[in-house]
Amino acid sequence: MFGLSRIWTNRSYRTVLGVYVFLAILIIASKGVSSSFGSLNFTSTVVALSAFAAVAAFGQFVVVLTGGLDLSIPNVMTMAAVVMTGVSLGQDARIWWVLPFVLVMGVVFGIVNGLGIVYLRLSPVVMTLAVNVILSGAILVYTNGTPKGRTPPSIVKVIQGHVFDGALPNIIIMLVVFTIIGMLVVNRTVFGRYVYAVGSNRQVAFLSGVRVNLIIIAVYAISGLCAAIAGVMLAGYGNQSFLGLGDPYLLLSLAAVVVGGTNILGGRGLYIGVLGGAIILTTISTTLSGTSLPEAVKQIVYAVAIIAAVLAARQQRTG
Repeated sequence: MFGLSRIWTNRSYRTVLGVYVFLAILIIASKGVSSSFGSLNFTSTVVALSAFAAVAAFGQFVVVLTGGLDLSIPNVMTMAAVVMTGVSLGQDARIWWVLPFVLVMGVVFGIVNGLGIVYLRLSPVVMTLAVNVILSGAILVYTNGTPKGRTPPSIVKVIQGHVFDGALPNIIIMLVVFTIIGMLVVNRTVFGRYVYAVGSNRQVAFLSGVRVNLIIIAVYAISGLCAAIAGVMLAGYGNQSFLGLGDPYLLLSLAAVVVGGTNILGGRGLYIGVLGGAIILTTISTTLSGTSLPEAVKQIVYAVAIIAAVLAARQQRTG
């Protein structure tokens, strides 16, 4: 009883509750579009499809917790995918060094973002947008407009595979493991406490002995790593890379953070809420894809649904 009372009095937990209540209502309401929607199989598919946005959104989440923003996520994802397929040439024998190289590359891009923000004193919007544009040009130069190669079969098998006689996609298991690790890092480590402290009040955190600059660089490095992981996952899911692969995930990563109840100014939020936000967005887009509505109307409904989800979370936070 004490535990439930403690959860209800915590604004962040109330926000997460609002997110998942809205998600449940959304899944049930999807049956109005098609009888196959709203089922366990539909929910499993939606959760699996949301994994890419959820992984990218974790990086965006830790950045936002410090009061920042990462607009370079789309092309970090695309660069990771095209380099992996282009260098590996679809050969499993090359995975052992290509995959670590791609992930380290994502971290390096994140560190560049952090260094520019900390030492050049550029705003996060300007610095990360500039890196995104630079990467866009670099991708075009590297691919000459056409990405080469294919995703190694082992990665495709891991991403597209199932367990329990096809009942559970591997990607859901990966998402659960990733979520647990992410929550532990943010909520159960000294680093996580420092991230919240920097976002709550940077000056107070500095005076308390927190190495603010190092924390800022670290969260952008994490964002770069998460974007690279998401890019590899997408390449595995589609068995190839392509230009603009990561473009939809700028909006998705930001919207998942906001819908999940994270304070966009920093200092407050839970990743479990961001995960719920990513699933909500995927549920909405999947449900809309099953309608015969014009594309313009779908976009309007999608935006209205996002606003409704944010308001639902806000009601729990302030109630």
